[in-house]
Amino acid sequence: MGATGVALGLAGCSGTGNGSGDGGDSNGRGDTPTAEDIEYSGEDVTVEYSTAPLFGNISDQLQQAAYDAGLPESIDINFSTTVWGADDLQDRYNQILSAGRSTPDFMLTNFAYTPFFAPREWLLDLSGVLGDEKMTELENDYSQVMVDSMRWDGGLYGVPQFIDIPTIQYRKDLVEAAGYDPEGENWATEPLTWDYFAEVTKAAKEEAGTDHGYTTAMNQRNIGSISGYEHLVTNGGNYFGDMSNQNGPIGDRSVTIDEQQTIDTLRQFRTFLYGSDDEYAIDGLDGGITPSDALGWDTSPSMESFSAGEAIMHRNWSFAIADFGSEEKFGEDLGVMPYPYGVSESEASYEGTGGTNAKLGGWHLSINPNTEKLAATVEVIKAMTSDEFYLTIFEATGSTPPKPGLFTSDRAQEVDVMNRHLDTLQFQSENQFAPPINAVWDPQKSAIGQEFHACLNQQKSPEEAVAAAQEQVEQIEEQES
Repeated sequence: MGATGVALGLAGCSGTGNGSGDGGDSNGRGDTPTAEDIEYSGEDVTVEYSTAPLFGNISDQLQQAAYDAGLPESIDINFSTTVWGADDLQDRYNQILSAGRSTPDFMLTNFAYTPFFAPREWLLDLSGVLGDEKMTELENDYSQVMVDSMRWDGGLYGVPQFIDIPTIQYRKDLVEAAGYDPEGENWATEPLTWDYFAEVTKAAKEEAGTDHGYTTAMNQRNIGSISGYEHLVTNGGNYFGDMSNQNGPIGDRSVTIDEQQTIDTLRQFRTFLYGSDDEYAIDGLDGGITPSDALGWDTSPSMESFSAGEAIMHRNWSFAIADFGSEEKFGEDLGVMPYPYGVSESEASYEGTGGTNAKLGGWHLSINPNTEKLAATVEVIKAMTSDEFYLTIFEATGSTPPKPGLFTSDRAQEVDVMNRHLDTLQFQSENQFAPPINAVWDPQKSAIGQEFHACLNQQKSPEEAVAAAQEQVEQIEEQES
């Protein structure tokens, strides 16, 4: 979508009337209800939850978990599974919400939707309907970067369901066979530098004879907004200076792509891909550890090499740990470490960058503002954001709780596979950044991804790529300001 398309799309907001029904209260976009206005009547009611196949497959278990968390048994949850993937779900919800439909009553949502749905009033502002106790809990006990990712213009349009935490998942047995000591050096909570990471990966790859060293998703969609962005931030750079500038003001913030940190990040990737033979390789950095095939990989294809035992190191979200660490895969031979870094936080050029840092991922629960069953839906939301429910999800799927304190709970300590890596997950969850959450980020990340991808395909120099990305992002800023 071009920049102009974004502006036109946000210009028009749709409106609908109030609705009420079983278990519901009158609500509407022009008259947002408050917690004091909402009282569940106790009637038998079914609330529809639009969710991903991941949760639809265990709907009976999750329904019981909601009851265990205090949901009245007169409320039934209809788990309506739909497509999976943030972009596909956004398209689906766009159709539902633009039509003003009253169902589903609530939805699994991504923070990427906030700048498109919130201004149109397609999601209900939850800051009033959840009550003071829940709002205080969100302020004090949750990952704040996760909560803040669903804020817009003073409102809160989703509450976290689970957080995705990127880590480096690696073959501890193969690293140890190459002479390294992950446990003795406490890799679980003491991040490596990228230089040391590359050295270890190269040595272990050569010792084990694996096809690949370090695998990650590097297609055009990922390189500018996920994997490449993470590397840049750990190298002390950012697209918009300090992290406090992420969301704007658009047109009145520094664009800082065309800088040495970005050039060095692209050179780092070129070295990882092509080794010292590449004309832009970094002297002294071990390379030839990432397959060029990764330039065509999204998340799932990037997993295949590691899953098949053909790689040493692999970047992925926390959900993958449960699979890779199972007895059917690598068991206790799986290691998990935080993201490596290029410069420390004190050496970084911009606030919030440097040191270990990983992009925020995860999903939220949001309420359809046209629901005719608001009171019952609020009851479900409260049950599904309880410690009981979060820990059930963790046990069943490996999806990590958005409340860091739950990692130290007795119940979390008993979750097979994941319990071996709780220290790393808690540590990395406290070192995550959110991408820009505004209407221009989509065209901007597309432009950045296109230029970075051209560089890594050896079609442009790092200097040419960052200069072109800088120019395009600045143009979008000017058009939309």
